[in-house]
Amino acid sequence: MDSVSRIHRRFSLTLINPSSHKTSLLISLVCIGAIAYIVDADLLLIPLAVGIAMLLFRMDYLLLKDHPVAKLSKVYHTNAFAFMLWLSVLVLSILLTVVLGNHYTLLIEGMVFAVALRLCIFTSVFGSPLKRSVLIAPITPIAILLLLLPYDSIIQMLDTLTLATSMAVIGIAVVWCIMADRSGRPGVDSTFRLLQAYLLAWTERDARLMESIMASKAEQSMVNTKILAFSRKERDNNNNNDDHAIDKSAQSDCMYDMLMLPDIHPGPFYPVGGSNLPYDIHARYNTTVAVMHGISDHSSNLPSREEVDRFIDSLAEYSIVEQGSTCTKPVEVQVNDARVIGIAFGRVALLLLSSARGMDDLPKSIKDDVEHYASEHGFKDLLIVDAHNCMGDDLSSEEIKDMIDACKRTLKALTGMEQHRFKVGVARAWHNSDDMGPAGMSAVAVLIDDDGSIVDGELLILWVDANNAVKGLSEYIEQGVRGVASNNLHVMLCTSDTHYTSGRARNRMGYFPLGSVTNRDELRSTLVRLSQDALASARSAVYEFRISRAVIKIMGEEQFRNYSYALDRAMSITKRAIIASVLVFIVMILSTFINNLLT
Repeated sequence: MDSVSRIHRRFSLTLINPSSHKTSLLISLVCIGAIAYIVDADLLLIPLAVGIAMLLFRMDYLLLKDHPVAKLSKVYHTNAFAFMLWLSVLVLSILLTVVLGNHYTLLIEGMVFAVALRLCIFTSVFGSPLKRSVLIAPITPIAILLLLLPYDSIIQMLDTLTLATSMAVIGIAVVWCIMADRSGRPGVDSTFRLLQAYLLAWTERDARLMESIMASKAEQSMVNTKILAFSRKERDNNNNNDDHAIDKSAQSDCMYDMLMLPDIHPGPFYPVGGSNLPYDIHARYNTTVAVMHGISDHSSNLPSREEVDRFIDSLAEYSIVEQGSTCTKPVEVQVNDARVIGIAFGRVALLLLSSARGMDDLPKSIKDDVEHYASEHGFKDLLIVDAHNCMGDDLSSEEIKDMIDACKRTLKALTGMEQHRFKVGVARAWHNSDDMGPAGMSAVAVLIDDDGSIVDGELLILWVDANNAVKGLSEYIEQGVRGVASNNLHVMLCTSDTHYTSGRARNRMGYFPLGSVTNRDELRSTLVRLSQDALASARSAVYEFRISRAVIKIMGEEQFRNYSYALDRAMSITKRAIIASVLVFIVMILSTFINNLLT
């Protein structure tokens, strides 16, 4: 399992708190009422305890509000867990009444566990200094205890054993705070600061601290962006007011419809860095029809908004590799689950890669192998698109071989094919949904035009600004398009792999893939209509293949290895702390049992 996968596996831990802070508040108050009932407190005190608890929660917030992560909602979540833990210990004491002698022997210990949990959360999540957390954490639990029981009764419970075990539990919490925060060194100075930066970005949409950390660890890299631009001759260019050079041909003022293929991965998660890169490019260069997902992974993420702006600015400078007016018919090859659609414009080939089984980001080994093969067979350059259109795991070694084989067969078929003049049609639409980014949807049609008549050879690229798609959706949509257009049409659904939608879903993935929110019939209907519009709007076209190069900062693999190491060690330390606390608890129960036998 790679570093990104190990980090993503920890994401589920952020989902354990209730989805609503109101639910957490209710849980806290119910637990306090239950604790009062178990310890035989005066029933009239229960409403009073609930009211005072709400004031105490507000006081927690006021004492911690100087820290950016500290929000009242998080205070409610923290107290929900703390008082559930306290109540759980008391319930255990009821179950062990025969051993312990009475059902509230563990009252003090339950309170101490609640204090320890609050101490750990205030320090790690809220960012409160350890010394300050040690002072704040006991206030609310002790106040509730003093309210529920007479002072004399509490004093009688504070024997030597109770004090010793209580000190041990608090000591374990303090040691955990120190060791867990240092778990990522030397690569990560403070694991808690990294956690707080993540929470600020994820829950508050404040990316500044996260971007600052990531940018400080980023590495310089040469990044290529390949651009396949089309000029349709009949297109009206009187409305072209864009000053960006990338929107214009080197030889004319015609507006271009462009397919972009950056070496950049659109991550890590919204709103950090390049997570919304497809839309950011569309917003600047509005003639870009589709920002395709290349063979890249999270190591190629842009770490900050500053680097995103630098990258987008760099796209205005490019070199023209090839221009022409002809292309081959599209070729489609399937090797087991691996599926590739290819088309060559002059000596530049476009490959669209997909897998019926589903897949995550394709490994760079595929790109290296296929590009080497293409150069040996006379191609000047190659655009390899990861269609990213079906949820799945990483490809196995056999599946990687199948994908490479399918690519090579496609290139071999394209090598000897006759080229024809062609037409290009484009249609776009926008749809507001949690499984789709703001760049919307596009359909790009390439039709072979032989002496003014359309011959059998049509390619249709359906592009959606989304992060992958649910299984079966691509086949469902592609079949629908062929049903109204042509059975001989070569269709490929592609997503941008935008991470604009990440962090919005309370599921193990952390995002909604295309088709998980938007109704699949509605989505198919929209893309069928776009396909028809693109085919109907096709006009004679010429192409221009460009490459833009820039030296910018990307996150790099080492940064993810450091984050993964920090989280893994922190989890290991946490497990040891929990085991130590349980052992202390068991020692206390056994000691109490032995003491009862002796007396």
